[in-house]
Amino acid sequence: MENISTVMSWFSSPVYSRYWQHYQQAMAWHQRHRRAYRKALEAAYGPGFCQEQPPSGHQRYADWHREEEESEEEEEEGSSDSEIECDVSNMEISEELRQYFAQTEKHREELKKQQQLEEEEHGSYVPADQDLHRVSWRSSAAPPFERPGKRRGAEMQKLYGEDSAKIMAMEAAMQLTFDRNCDRKQPKYWPVIPLKL
Repeated sequence: MENISTVMSWFSSPVYSRYWQHYQQAMAWHQRHRRAYRKALEAAYGPGFCQEQPPSGHQRYADWHREEEESEEEEEEGSSDSEIECDVSNMEISEELRQYFAQTEKHREELKKQQQLEEEEHGSYVPADQDLHRVSWRSSAAPPFERPGKRRGAEMQKLYGEDSAKIMAMEAAMQLTFDRNCDRKQPKYWPVIPLKL
């Protein structure tokens, strides 16, 4: 018989007094929060909104909820003078708050634009398991607007003068050597992943 009484009263030991103190504070906060929530619902949807019965799944704990509601009503009677109610229907919006909202909306639009640009840029990336040349040939079937190489020739003429033809020939030879080696050895491209720090 003594064992049962010691087992039943382990929670009343002074060792757990701090725990129970915190528990009581947490439960008091919870009750105040439920009261405030119920008042907010009643203010928004009219009186009697919260008087509905709990869903059928909560019928098992109906007596527990009833006890909580009774304790809430007792606390409401004692603490109704100390509670502060706020009426936000006549709230004025200052110019600073309007500027803050405008700035926030501007930042949101800039962020959307930046995300769209990043998505478009991401679409131009070549997957590491695909060949670069295979992707580059997916251009449109429309004919070019000007003669191929005309603009490049003009740029090279402007940069190198009379030696531009020789430099363009050297570049073409180097590009052909590169392409021939790529066709022969078919190397896998190393993925170039930008670091976003």
